[in-house]
Amino acid sequence: NQGTSLAPRAGVDFELETPDQVVPGAHPLPLRTNVQRSLMWPAISPYMPSPKRVHPYFQAPLPELPNYDCSVPIVYPRNTLKVPIIVPVFSLDGEVTHTMELDPFIFGQYPRTETMHWAWDYWDKRCQNFSCQWDWDLRELYRSRKKEWPASGSGLKRAGPRKGHRYEWGASVKAQKPWNRWMPKQIPEKWREANCMTITTKLLQGKLQIVNRLTLPEPTTAEFRKLCKRMKWDVRHTGGGVLFIDGGSRITPSQEFDRAFFYGSFIDGKLKVVRPIINCDPPVNWNIFRQRLGYCGPKGPKNPIPLNRFNVYDCLEHDRLVISEGAVIQMENELLVNKYNILPPHIRAQLDNRNFFTPSKHLTIEDEVAMRTEEVEKSQYNGFYDNPYDPWADESKAWYEVDEVEGKVRRYTDKGQGSWQQLE
Repeated sequence: NQGTSLAPRAGVDFELETPDQVVPGAHPLPLRTNVQRSLMWPAISPYMPSPKRVHPYFQAPLPELPNYDCSVPIVYPRNTLKVPIIVPVFSLDGEVTHTMELDPFIFGQYPRTETMHWAWDYWDKRCQNFSCQWDWDLRELYRSRKKEWPASGSGLKRAGPRKGHRYEWGASVKAQKPWNRWMPKQIPEKWREANCMTITTKLLQGKLQIVNRLTLPEPTTAEFRKLCKRMKWDVRHTGGGVLFIDGGSRITPSQEFDRAFFYGSFIDGKLKVVRPIINCDPPVNWNIFRQRLGYCGPKGPKNPIPLNRFNVYDCLEHDRLVISEGAVIQMENELLVNKYNILPPHIRAQLDNRNFFTPSKHLTIEDEVAMRTEEVEKSQYNGFYDNPYDPWADESKAWYEVDEVEGKVRRYTDKGQGSWQQLE
């Protein structure tokens, strides 16, 4: 409930007497929203958004600051900004420590209103409580549930209560009940595209801020308020609000929130912490062939997107988008396969081919723990025939014969006939 968005007016708000400003008039993006209630002006970007620039961030690395390249190969698919996107990275002291280049596939998808509105409408429908949509239908208000006449002695056929939809004055088939409602359709490709477009909208508005990590010295709300005051994050109820995407730092990326920052963020204000996940799971509807469900819930997919995921609604409701460096790396690695799949083959052949079987260059803490645990526990399979790390050690010395009586293939080694009981 931020009210109406205030766009700059032609000849009033967007007059700059500089040689760079040659296009007069209003900016197409809603740059200012409720200036009276926000501490977010001017924007966090190094430049002001203007029609002269493609985006209000750097397009080349600065010689004064160290620059980190993008964690994935950069290509420019269709519907993306065809210029480099180099953003400053802030420390939690409010100082710019270095710069990093962003992937245009995520941060350069040019926004389309229809796609973003579809994701907004999906999230609005997904957050509804379908159990509260139960209501009496007009036909079943004043109908009794009792048995109308006795089964024998009246000369009439046996009949139960005539409140159901089989009878002429009974209930309605399409009543306003939760089991007659539908959950919205999930389209993972459209969801991913809308999320990228919304992040690009924040980039074009100059409201995207990259920090090296999100943490607190103590998990208290007092420390969180000090951090917000230091970083000029307006987390008041009447303010713009901040949406945090916490994914750890560049050295230790993780899908789990920083515990101190997450517990300290439990204040009575306008903020939200979400996971660094852009994709969503494909919809699973395990009740697709049944008209009346076994439970009092809606039809459609039974796995809605979790509430702590990044979505278009929360990104547009909160004024500033703050992303940690580890979250940027995880998002770029998450969409790497999707980016490769939409590229033409002759372009994809020139890139670093990292498929599903090759581990990513940047590992999260969970993946690192799993790999080290597997390396330590690898030795416990030694000496067993079904060692998954050394399968069929005697395969080079084995030969096979066909047993025509049993109709099977026998495997022989120097030790005699081998057993395929585990394989069969």
